[in-house]
Amino acid sequence: MEKKEVRAVGAMELELGLYDWSRLPCLNCKSAEHVPEALLRLADARTPEEAEPRGIEGHVIQEYWARATVVPVARVLMAGLAGRSLSVAARHQFLDLLGSFVNLNVDELAEECKDVVRAGTWLLYEEVLSGRAMGSALFAYWLLQEVETNPARLERLLQVARHLLPEDLS
Repeated sequence: MEKKEVRAVGAMELELGLYDWSRLPCLNCKSAEHVPEALLRLADARTPEEAEPRGIEGHVIQEYWARATVVPVARVLMAGLAGRSLSVAARHQFLDLLGSFVNLNVDELAEECKDVVRAGTWLLYEEVLSGRAMGSALFAYWLLQEVETNPARLERLLQVARHLLPEDLS
């Protein structure tokens, strides 16, 4: 009997499987069918060069413009942040992309992305508090500034984790 190689499914792969990417719009191609492969490649990145968002920038988002595909991509990115296998470079890029998504010029899509990020708020607090990388902590903090509904919680974060963030938070 032949053994099949079974790849473990994490939260990111679970979320990727929820969408018919061939029916979602792309800014540059006929459909977003290629986006899952780009997201998985990004999740597997180990260096900043490997973590370049090819297949995402110019396809899902271009500067501050996007199509509806940005919302499922935001969900996939947040699911990916829940995993423990992302490298620092990949986490940094996931957070950077999410920051772009919540600041889109298309208000409706930006609000939907904020809702996605808000649902994973504790992942962002953990990113800041982990001390893994100051750049990722800063991106997570900026996202929290966009989505946190309890200002006292953000103030408390700064009280306990200010040393984990760059001096200039702007």
